Amino acid sequence: MHSSAPDSSRIDRNPRNGLLDLLRFGAAMMVVVYHFLYRGAREGGYLDHGYGAAGESLALGYLGVNTFFMISGFVIIWSASGRDWYGFSISRLARLYPAHLVAMTITFVMMMWWAEEPFATSLAEWAANLTMVAPLFGASFMDGAYWSIVIELIFYAWVVIGLFSGALPRHTDLAVALWLVLIIVNNILIGSRPVELLFLTEYGAYFAFGAMVWRISSLGGSRLRLGLAALALLMTFHTAEVQRLDVIARLGAAASALTVALANAGIVMVFLLAATLGRHVRAGPWTLALGGISYPLYLVHQNAGYILINLTAPAVGKWAAFALAVALSLTVSWWIYRHVEPAGRRIIRTLCVPVARFLPRTIAPYPAPAEQSGSI
Repeated sequence: MHSSAPDSSRIDRNPRNGLLDLLRFGAAMMVVVYHFLYRGAREGGYLDHGYGAAGESLALGYLGVNTFFMISGFVIIWSASGRDWYGFSISRLARLYPAHLVAMTITFVMMMWWAEEPFATSLAEWAANLTMVAPLFGASFMDGAYWSIVIELIFYAWVVIGLFSGALPRHTDLAVALWLVLIIVNNILIGSRPVELLFLTEYGAYFAFGAMVWRISSLGGSRLRLGLAALALLMTFHTAEVQRLDVIARLGAAASALTVALANAGIVMVFLLAATLGRHVRAGPWTLALGGISYPLYLVHQNAGYILINLTAPAVGKWAAFALAVALSLTVSWWIYRHVEPAGRRIIRTLCVPVARFLPRTIAPYPAPAEQSGSI
């Protein structure tokens, strides 16, 4: 049906999942300590000080990003249910851009002040990063962590297309099935980089698995949904092995295939527990806050943290410098969550919501008729 109703008219039919908020924060911290204690000294010359065995024990911390992708598949399909394409787009823009703008600018200021490789940057690079897709303009990301945000943006774009066309939520299972076929064909047979980027075939299995866990938990476990979840799960292990081989190519060594597979099984199991049990866990103020700061923490910690550790370690020691970098990253993330994001959301909604009356708005009921009948 067509409607010009504002996004606020959407009814949230489900309680917030408190455990997913905690898992989101845990995944962010996993990436933070991986960068500070392991990657910073091992790759790219970002840190002047290594952390020895403590860092080596965190060599698989990059799997925290894969955890984010599973959570995103679950939460975004949940968020898009019963919502039209424009309301969903505004909500994603309001959620992502204010924190990105401020965190990226903080990193830019730190890098301009430091002004030494590998942290050299320029005003032109800052301007390109305002778009969130700096490589499209021939510039580097202000912070290497931003690559995964682009993966998220492409996923959101496909969800918007699905909502606009009516394919979502009515034919969500079919869309995921076709996506998984494309993932398998490209990852195993074709290996096309353009297909990988456009259709997210490298990490898509994590999104698809999260999406199917949401579908099963909200609509029931049909044979198709359970089969798609199993297939997506299987392909996450393929992705984890490809990542392991990439680590070997970049660093010359990596954990064994069995170790990586067990670690992948671990993050999947933790996600499943959070997704299925979290509905029964009340999301209190601290839970909401920890979930809320995870995104700005992911954005702001890396390059700025590296610079801070290099600056302070000679005076206070590398472990105190690490603790200081973590503490300041958390503090800045809290400030962004509490003050920047609410103001940014208000500005974006004020600018964008009035445009809704001039646009086609297609809102499908949830569950959609096809879902209620058990078909795709």
